[in-house]
Amino acid sequence: MLVIFSKGGLLIMISTKGPLQNYRIIDFTDRHGVLGTRILAGLGAEVIRIEPPGGDPMRQYGPLSEDGGDSFFWLQMNAVKKSVVLDLESESGRNSFWSLLESSDALIESGFRNNLELHGFSWVNLSARCPKLVYTTTSPFGCEGPRSQWAGGDLVAMAAGGLMYLCGDQDRAPLRVSVEQASAQVSVQAMVGTLIALRARKKGASGQRVDVSMQEAITNTLGNSQVTYALTKVISKRAGGGRASAEGGARLVWPCADGYVAFSRSPRAIPLIHQWMIDEGVEPKFSPEPIPELTGAGSVPRPELNPTVAKLVQEIDQEIESFFKRFSKMELYEEGQKRGTMMCPVSTIANLFENKQLVDREFFIDVEHSESDRTYTYPGAPFRMSKSIWKSGPLAPTVGQHSEEILGSL
Repeated sequence: MLVIFSKGGLLIMISTKGPLQNYRIIDFTDRHGVLGTRILAGLGAEVIRIEPPGGDPMRQYGPLSEDGGDSFFWLQMNAVKKSVVLDLESESGRNSFWSLLESSDALIESGFRNNLELHGFSWVNLSARCPKLVYTTTSPFGCEGPRSQWAGGDLVAMAAGGLMYLCGDQDRAPLRVSVEQASAQVSVQAMVGTLIALRARKKGASGQRVDVSMQEAITNTLGNSQVTYALTKVISKRAGGGRASAEGGARLVWPCADGYVAFSRSPRAIPLIHQWMIDEGVEPKFSPEPIPELTGAGSVPRPELNPTVAKLVQEIDQEIESFFKRFSKMELYEEGQKRGTMMCPVSTIANLFENKQLVDREFFIDVEHSESDRTYTYPGAPFRMSKSIWKSGPLAPTVGQHSEEILGSL
């Protein structure tokens, strides 16, 4: 079905079914994969969530609704999907699962959640019985190697992947990112790997195994830290709220009157801030002239070998910080844009719901829940497509809501 509407004088045709409408995906993931299957469902794939008798443990992840009945995380991550209850401990449950796999295009699972191999669903057995099936697994360390059987979650992956070492202040212990980044990274990479394998199958290849390691997913996010070490054996240093680097990092987060702004004190920015201070009636003590020793990002290479430059930059930072505290983060942002200085407010979660850009693009969406007669607000599509729709609803299914429909058709 196509919907036709006018935008800017142009007639736009959008499919209401989504570009993945002909694919059936079996979802056996936990937190370390569920975002990827949600995106596939939003793009039109039939995503069937397999739940044990009694329901998936993710239904109890907080925060919960006031009556304790709804997990907002579950509702967000499983919208548009279908729910089938199967007991893989029973022979009838395993037989039904085999029948379901034979009618599906891909199985995406989190390895330590299900122990599918213990129930006979190893890659060897799956590839023999379902040769066109794409079988994607997310796990802490991958399906092969000496640590393939080690357990772990988001915290373990961020530590093992190197990201934690780069977070925090140099003179304090490393920190983890406060939200689950490894889970999100491995989810999206699993989704991408699955789509590429399905594309290869469409071009004539058979089904294949897609092995996604949480450790590797995180290690791929470390910027140039890996290359720096490979070439120079220099380990990048933590920089607090700045950019970690071999030089020690550059400051990026600055306090202001009502919060914080992100700002790079780069060689280009120093004369712009200098002039801004003068225009506001503040006489800066530092010179607007470039500091040759500064890198393009604003860090001081080997500060222990450049103590004079390091002290000068510290004094400049103190003046800039004092100046920024005179203004709100939106005042700094808007004036910075006018002056060609890259600066952005550090948004609180509340700020996101008020953000003009997000509101104008209708990023947050309201979805009605027929069971509880309530409306929930969730993040919308992770990207926009000019001719394909993003499916935001219906909301996540009840336990086994589609068991009879799907199993009865096999």
